[in-house]
Amino acid sequence: MNRAHVSVQGITKRFGPTVAVDGVSLDVEEGSFTTLLGPSGCGKTTLLRMVAGFHHPDQGDIFLRGIRVTDIPAHRRNTAMVFQEYALFPHMTVGENVGYGLRLRRVSADEATRRVGQVMELVGLAGQQRKFPHHLSGGQQQRVALARALVVEPEVLLLDEPLSNLDAKLRIRVRSEIRQLQQQLGKTTLYVTHDQEEALAISDRIAVMNRGRILQLGTPLQIYHHPVNRFVADFVGLANFLEGEVSAPGQVRMEGVSLTVPDGALPGRRVTVVLRPEAIRLHARPPEGVANVLRGYVTAASFLGTLARYWVDAAGRHWIVDVPSPGEALMTGEVFLEIPRDRIHLLTET
Repeated sequence: MNRAHVSVQGITKRFGPTVAVDGVSLDVEEGSFTTLLGPSGCGKTTLLRMVAGFHHPDQGDIFLRGIRVTDIPAHRRNTAMVFQEYALFPHMTVGENVGYGLRLRRVSADEATRRVGQVMELVGLAGQQRKFPHHLSGGQQQRVALARALVVEPEVLLLDEPLSNLDAKLRIRVRSEIRQLQQQLGKTTLYVTHDQEEALAISDRIAVMNRGRILQLGTPLQIYHHPVNRFVADFVGLANFLEGEVSAPGQVRMEGVSLTVPDGALPGRRVTVVLRPEAIRLHARPPEGVANVLRGYVTAASFLGTLARYWVDAAGRHWIVDVPSPGEALMTGEVFLEIPRDRIHLLTET
């Protein structure tokens, strides 16, 4: 079992009256890719900067390999950070940018040249050392920033929304490159993003944050299919929410509809039913021999290439339903929603 490489224990950070990070504890396993995910202002970047040493916590401690580093300055922590704006020096060549940290560490010229060439090849920019940053595309500049972080051979790599300035298609490609590189090097990585799709695609574990706290820590599958509360369910992907009461074991009654659900909640308990749009099956005719079938009417539809998204009125509610591989015709008019029991997730928040 991997041991914690980075351990954050009960740290709090205030900026004036604002509590940016509120008593957060987090263990990051060695060699893992952990993502801090949440809306703007939730405290994820502040938490990352405290791990880097750019902010000092008001309370709590930070450990690297079990050694307390809370009071150790950033340049002595053996971490490296890739910033959202890349922070490349425009008057320096790409090679000079990448080797800047080595110069500060007084690495010999021959060794610096070797390491810069090695890391440039690693990020797919071999032979680009003499160019200036403005000669490169956004994706290439991002890789230069990554190379500059890697060349100093840090124990921990910290990335603060490094893809936010790239267009959508390039983001997908570069995030895959970052993940492949991280796996190749086995580098412990802490990554910050507000993009839930990005977090799901590249992470070993995700810490969902809001208002300075971690609400849930888990694998992408756990976060998506088994959210611990409504905020996590709503922030990570689309969901249909229905409020009801457990009327009997495995049965939830709501106004106008009763659903067969997984066992677990006690009768009389108020619950929230969470249904992902892709979990609902859409039929043109009533399916036979299945439970949880609702008659509805399509009010709108969008073709999104790999799926069709429908908005359906059924049982006095509006439903979002995603149908994969929709073909060349969209459904209209009367439809029937089939809600598989095993795809229902129940929240029993008090």
